[in-house]
Amino acid sequence: MSKWRQIGGDMTWEKYGVVLARSNPEARQVDLVRIVPWMEHDREAAVTHGLYLVDETTVDTDDLSPDRRNVKEAMRSAGIDVDEWRTLAPEYQAEMVANHDGYEQSRSVDRLADALPDRPEDIQFHGQKETGELLEAYDDDMRREALEANFKTRLSFGQVPPLDAVTFALGGEAYEMELQGQDALAFEYAMAAAGASGDVSSPESFVETVRALADAPSPEDFVDAPAHVLSDWEERYGDPSDDEDGIAVVARRIASDMLGTIGFEWI
Repeated sequence: MSKWRQIGGDMTWEKYGVVLARSNPEARQVDLVRIVPWMEHDREAAVTHGLYLVDETTVDTDDLSPDRRNVKEAMRSAGIDVDEWRTLAPEYQAEMVANHDGYEQSRSVDRLADALPDRPEDIQFHGQKETGELLEAYDDDMRREALEANFKTRLSFGQVPPLDAVTFALGGEAYEMELQGQDALAFEYAMAAAGASGDVSSPESFVETVRALADAPSPEDFVDAPAHVLSDWEERYGDPSDDEDGIAVVARRIASDMLGTIGFEWI
């Protein structure tokens, strides 16, 4: 059995789609997998179904005779004659038949790693050698494109995106953050002011935390501000009430950075 290789699509397969084939001469079959980003023909489906549509089928090479009716129709659709058909490798013949007859199975996934039939390193693509790390970058780019196509991503300063937009932007992954120094103090201060936990492990908690940071009050307006936080701030960074770099200003910047990381922008 041969390795999977690209027989359709262009160099930027991750953006516009790809057809992969694997020949199994012993079983006299060709396996096909077609991957198309939903953004190519239905931007809303990228949110409701998953980022990628995956079609799969297996074609018997005995069914690729140019005498068969469906093969003749497939050739006619492709604009080739019998002589040209006979010069094609079985993988390309199978693809034309599958395009005409349809694929047997379809599913939607959010990750290219779940769409590919094998490890990317073991698949022969037209372009560069692919890796799992590259696939994750492709997924991030596709999710960002779908986010911008389906949701408002440029928001008024302090406005928090709706939960469904944040849920899609996070892509089922827990948001991770590690704060130190000035940021850690500002974060603790904002959570104390809002009575929030500071959890970011779910879309709901992420929104709550961003809102708490965005609404952080000036120390003059926070009667029960934690004294140790303000004293640590003043000792290390100066006046916590500073209009340009005070503790509430830094808290709001953290909120802006969190949203920016997942694809939103305050203007």
